[in-house]
Amino acid sequence: DPERYEAVSKAIGARLSTVDPGHAADYAKNTTAFVAKLVALDQAFAAGTKTCTTKDLVTSHAAFGYLSTRYGFTQVPITGLDPEVEPSAADLTRIADFVKANKVTTIYAETLVEPKFAQTVGDATGARVATLDPIEGLTSKSVGSDYLEVMLSNLATVQQGQGCS
Repeated sequence: DPERYEAVSKAIGARLSTVDPGHAADYAKNTTAFVAKLVALDQAFAAGTKTCTTKDLVTSHAAFGYLSTRYGFTQVPITGLDPEVEPSAADLTRIADFVKANKVTTIYAETLVEPKFAQTVGDATGARVATLDPIEGLTSKSVGSDYLEVMLSNLATVQQGQGCS
């Protein structure tokens, strides 16, 4: 959620200005510039997801709650917050039934977790599997080298998977 990141950025900028007052003007300038990029990202996400035909975001685990809440999606995770917990057969069946009943076309795996359960649900339902990056740690699988680039990649992935025009 770029808006949450904005609050963090401002707090960091303020703190750096306090501990290094000789560079306070630089911190303020850099914080303002970064916040402007976050506002632009938020606007791009809001506009880019406004017309999505599907608002159910089926994910490998509950890693995209802030994104879902901010842009009006309902996250439906295959597993909970811990990506290491394996879903039961009943969990996989429940999600597959949800995907079929709600005509979900895309299941989202992520860069930091093995996609096998997302792929299992995709195979059982005919939904395709796409990858979102939770930005917990950039890897060679990340599309982008920083938060802004990765989030723009995530936006493009969501737009395609959720039928956004």
